[in-house]
Amino acid sequence: MSLTAEQILALAPDAASAKAGSGQASMSKWSGLGASDKALWGLCQGSGKDPYKAQIELAGPAFKCTCPSRKFPCKHGLGLYLLHARDASAFSDSSLPAWVSDWLGAREQRVEQKAAKAAADGAPTAEEAAAKEKSQRKRQEKREDNVAAGLAILDTWLADLARDGLAGLRSKPAQDWNATAARLVDTQAAGLAARLRRAGMLIYASSSAGWETAVARELGQIALLSQAWRRLARLPAPLQHDVRSAIGFVASTDEALAEPGHSDVWHVCGTHSADDERVSRRACYLYGQQSGRWAMLLQFAAGAQALPPPLLPGSVYQGTLHYYPSAAPLRAAFGADMQLATTAATPQGAVIDVLLAHYSAMLAAQPFLEAQPMLLSEVTPQLADHGWLLRGADGASLALDPRFRHGFHLHALTGGAASAIFGLWDGYSLLPLAVRCADRLYSLDGIDAR
Repeated sequence: MSLTAEQILALAPDAASAKAGSGQASMSKWSGLGASDKALWGLCQGSGKDPYKAQIELAGPAFKCTCPSRKFPCKHGLGLYLLHARDASAFSDSSLPAWVSDWLGAREQRVEQKAAKAAADGAPTAEEAAAKEKSQRKRQEKREDNVAAGLAILDTWLADLARDGLAGLRSKPAQDWNATAARLVDTQAAGLAARLRRAGMLIYASSSAGWETAVARELGQIALLSQAWRRLARLPAPLQHDVRSAIGFVASTDEALAEPGHSDVWHVCGTHSADDERVSRRACYLYGQQSGRWAMLLQFAAGAQALPPPLLPGSVYQGTLHYYPSAAPLRAAFGADMQLATTAATPQGAVIDVLLAHYSAMLAAQPFLEAQPMLLSEVTPQLADHGWLLRGADGASLALDPRFRHGFHLHALTGGAASAIFGLWDGYSLLPLAVRCADRLYSLDGIDAR
């Protein structure tokens, strides 16, 4: 797997690791460098007597190092990968040392053992399947009762809010708002709680003007979801899945894999990372070269755990994706045949009016859509009186998300020239996540204020 320096640094668990990894990409720090079609390895002299043994499995990529760092990948793994990206000729094409081959063999063995266990478990008996289904149904019914109780509390709270109006909210304590969100979490409606907290951030953690309109939009969506839950049985099946997902019900990967597969060449256009204090989340967005369809793969990490390595912007995969059930499918899971592909033609995107028409169609099908990926072709960042925007050659424009504070950074990358920009459109503004300039793709994930 051949990666650019930018893609390698995107694997770093944090900015400090990326900086430290760059510092390790020096020939003076390494010896015993080697490479094969499967792995990279080398010895890096640290503060101790014995050098650290760093190794990388290229298919993942996956990293291992004998240093005591608890970060993954550590600075030595990043430095080794960066060094290879800059000067592959410094790595000898030799047979794998025992410590590398043993590690690769152990990884392969774990994969085989996992597959063997799955095969040995086999299909459950009819009695076991019936008992499991009955238990799941009882848990589901109990949760649905909890959600209904939480929505009854929410409806009363929203009615009180509508009667009092929004203008005086900033003079009231934020604890009242947070307490309602906490009640929704207690009644297992975490998705609605997250939307309510997001609306609260617009009130209590923002100094921007016009917050009342944005809050009213969020509350309108929350009220619509509450009503949709009460009418769930009358909605089309795909939209039922969207309502349940928005409220906080989690669909399993098996549900997605049971859906028909969609084979294509998939371009990773960008990623978006977020952290709500309990769970870290990263969305990776892919674009189908033949189908023109978007797909989103989600990665999660709980507590202090690090997120898995991202799908790297600019990389290309070939194989089958399975979409989760939805009236406007976006979230997907990799099929068993998905693999890295050789370079393919770079997607060019579309003009603003075409993309807005597509967004309108998606929103009509799925009214709870929070954001739609967009790849805009030949747009120029411009600073207007009301903030930054992207303007197309035809004069059409899109406002940038006011929480994106790096308009000048984006303008500097493009040099003021028309460029292809990827981002998320929420119906009102676009959050830039990547920009392609002079055949180089720059990731913007992590530099926004969210």
